[in-house]
Amino acid sequence: MSRKIDVCQAAALLKQAGPVLILTHRRPDGDTVGSAAALCRALRKAGKEAFVFANEDITPRLGFLLEGLTAPQGYAFDYVVAVDIADTTLLTESAKVFADKIDLCLDHHPSNKEFAKDLVLHGKAAATGEVIYLLAKELGVEIDLPMWEALYIAAATDTGCFKFSNTTPLAHRMAADAIEAGLDFLPHNRTFFEAKSKVRFLIERKMFDDMIFSDNGEVCCSHLERAWLNEIGATDDDLDNLSTLTMSLEGVKCGIILTQNKKDKAYKVSVRSHRPADASRICGNFGGGGHPRAAGCTVDMPVQEACAALMAAAAEELAKW
Repeated sequence: MSRKIDVCQAAALLKQAGPVLILTHRRPDGDTVGSAAALCRALRKAGKEAFVFANEDITPRLGFLLEGLTAPQGYAFDYVVAVDIADTTLLTESAKVFADKIDLCLDHHPSNKEFAKDLVLHGKAAATGEVIYLLAKELGVEIDLPMWEALYIAAATDTGCFKFSNTTPLAHRMAADAIEAGLDFLPHNRTFFEAKSKVRFLIERKMFDDMIFSDNGEVCCSHLERAWLNEIGATDDDLDNLSTLTMSLEGVKCGIILTQNKKDKAYKVSVRSHRPADASRICGNFGGGGHPRAAGCTVDMPVQEACAALMAAAAEELAKW
């Protein structure tokens, strides 16, 4: 179990720490990468040596945030920080060697498994970027434009451009401060929320064509097979946030998308829900977790069985309300 600490205590620990190594999660999103980039820059401004551990899953859409921040080979670190990581199972393959060496975790997932020595957990925060913003203030550093860019992307991507129900007043204040500081936010909004590749259109079409619904239409589920995804040349960017689209369907209260993994036959599951249904509880039945409105897990069974089991768990959760 982790020792629960606040951002003030975390700042004190980081000020005393030696060289810092920052970890991000596999299939990285804007929050983990943006949080890592902002934290690394904040620590450097505070006079600390800090780098982000290279994430083999990162794509160019987010990779630019870590330019000049990635740890060189053989980097000698003394203190390991995990950002936006709720469980060591979410570490990349190359980062699993650090699973039992994490000194501090900065997170916003209520389902955090408390694997780090110390934990700062803001379960009601819209994004871990909010924790990093508060931590930067405690470190006494001035947030510059590159940090604002990273924090904006962290908050915007985890709130669906500030439209999801997890959006907080602090997320809006961070965005406003970033814009006031001179951030050109329009290209980021275009990149993350509007622009789609032709492959993405193919994926969305197949996802909706193959979608199945519960008898009352409140739960929907679809799946994507790896062989087909490879055939069309799909990238991780093309697969980002597919489950969010299910919530735009009228009458749907819980949407489930299964995407077959690259290296095995198991499926990555993404679940989205409307209030009051808890997506995290649904995924908890399968060893996963996350947030009340957005959660995930992994299932290793025939896809038809997996869809049926997940839809049954979702129906059971909805029946509580």
